[in-house]
Amino acid sequence: MPIKQKTIYLAILNQGEIRTDLSQVLNLLIQSDAYRLYLTYPVAKPITNNRNTIAQKFLAGDADFLMMIDSDIIPPPNILNLADFDKDIITPLMFVQQKGTLIPLFLKRNKDGMYDAADYLAKTGLQEVDATGTGCIIIKRKVLEQIKHPFENIYDEDGIKTLGQDFAFCQKTKKLGFKAWVHLDYVASHHSTQDLKDTFYDHLGRYKAEKELFELKKQLKTRPNLYTKLMKEIKDNSLSLITNE
Repeated sequence: MPIKQKTIYLAILNQGEIRTDLSQVLNLLIQSDAYRLYLTYPVAKPITNNRNTIAQKFLAGDADFLMMIDSDIIPPPNILNLADFDKDIITPLMFVQQKGTLIPLFLKRNKDGMYDAADYLAKTGLQEVDATGTGCIIIKRKVLEQIKHPFENIYDEDGIKTLGQDFAFCQKTKKLGFKAWVHLDYVASHHSTQDLKDTFYDHLGRYKAEKELFELKKQLKTRPNLYTKLMKEIKDNSLSLITNE
């Protein structure tokens, strides 16, 4: 019996233009034979109105998944593979920058109800989260069938926004028993004044270097002769380089 081809309604949210590198990724996606794609470029404002309109148009059709990509996000070329995990809500690893700090949209909710960035540098693969972003997201049909007005900002009694539409969406879906996932092996670019994916890899490199240094210091404490051995190897290598010159 042939495997049913997944159908994805792909909406590229924009305000009249998209990045050329996103266009290049889209050209690759529409050439994929593994999925049926309905591609659209909605431009409605504000963004909550745009997302809710997209959701209604998606539900009016027969697609299995709704995928939304913001115009400043560039997903990896294999992003459609996330649909094969068949999760309620799934995203690649994405980032925002606040006050110069890189924040992964890989979030856990603490006891006081606030969202904190979870430890992600030591993890790989598919991970469940309490909240993620909507800049590049795949949502299963049954999720949107059960939520009216899925995307909205939350305001307090004075009209001050207390929760953005992405976190509010995650809260609504979690209350209904749906789960959100981030796949850490899929990393999306997010262009503000710079590509935040590049910043992430800089952080990851420093994390790995610090971890290796920590492990080395731990070994030196338990194996004092190791320091002497390492210094001898460094000295011998240095002398060898001088001799070869």
